[in-house]
Amino acid sequence: MMLRYLAWLAGGVIALIALGVVALFLFRAEIVRFMVQPGDAFMAYTPPPAPDYADAASWAALPGRDDTADLVPPGMDRQPDDGAAQVDVFFIHPTTHLTGESWNAAIDEPESRRLVDRAVMAHQASAFNLAGRIYAPRYRQATLYSFLEPWDELSDPQGPKALDLAYQDVARAFEAYIRLYNNGRPFILAAHSQGSLHLLRLMQDYLRRPELKQRLVAAYPIGMSVPVSLFSRELAHVPPCAAPEETGCLVSFNSFGPAGHPVDWFEQQRVWQGNRLEPVAGRALNCTNPLSWRLDGAPAGGALHKGALPYSGIEDDAPLTRLADPQQLEFSVQCQEGIAYMDREPPEVFSEMVFANDDYHVYDYNLFYGSIRDNAALRAAAYLALQ
Repeated sequence: MMLRYLAWLAGGVIALIALGVVALFLFRAEIVRFMVQPGDAFMAYTPPPAPDYADAASWAALPGRDDTADLVPPGMDRQPDDGAAQVDVFFIHPTTHLTGESWNAAIDEPESRRLVDRAVMAHQASAFNLAGRIYAPRYRQATLYSFLEPWDELSDPQGPKALDLAYQDVARAFEAYIRLYNNGRPFILAAHSQGSLHLLRLMQDYLRRPELKQRLVAAYPIGMSVPVSLFSRELAHVPPCAAPEETGCLVSFNSFGPAGHPVDWFEQQRVWQGNRLEPVAGRALNCTNPLSWRLDGAPAGGALHKGALPYSGIEDDAPLTRLADPQQLEFSVQCQEGIAYMDREPPEVFSEMVFANDDYHVYDYNLFYGSIRDNAALRAAAYLALQ
């Protein structure tokens, strides 16, 4: 009888574990939302103090000092000295505030700051240091939950409020950059994910000014949906880039593997149109091929791969040491329905942080690091040649 009881008990435990695994799989999005949801409504908490962009401590990267945006992977050309660079880069970092402790992160919140410095500046912003000197503001970024909140079920969504506060910091940082540092120089605007969302609004608000628009080398709001309809209205002054050396234009793409089915992803995406966040679901999206840098929808790969940069040195503060061999990057990329699809999975080193539905969002920069690096430098040279 005891053995039978133990067998029933073991069977019950196994069944509960199996049910738990199934529940985690079926309700993983809901579980993640619950874990990162702030406890209070946005209006019920006090945001952290606003950054002072006249203070160097409010910048993750500034010319004239050593920071991780200056790092260069082995085997790649080094950037010119800050004094010799003729182009600036204004870079807006993505979301690194991944908890529900607050709607917006203070710029000195330790974990968010560490990820900005060790992951983002080192593996994303550094892609532009061959093209110019990098300015990257710290800002009170909105928490991850701002993008996961089920807005369609709420009469008063809180995420847009947190994202608007974050954007106001970015706008003040750009104004400070123009006032304190730019001195009439041409600039590249670049960002990823949440940063790209803010960059799209920044271009709507500021690049209508002729004296700023004429200084734009190119914009790279990567990892965020850009509806094609924006180019006939809100972004009529910044067309999509159609050729690798074109200037004054915009590059955007979102990376998915061959098994990608981004329907749910589209449902969560919003874009600033003026000061309102509007859904992108059902709208045609821009997609620049990150290897050919064209809009023609043709597949590109092979020799166009210039090298990929796996995440390294994030935990132990080690320098960038690894560069994926371009010969191993055998996948091709083709833009279809606004998504940059790879025709096969990339090397295993890029598999640890792949989202559901074969979404390589975290690796948008890493997979095409060498290509982005070369293309930004090409556009900078093309701009300067026209002056």
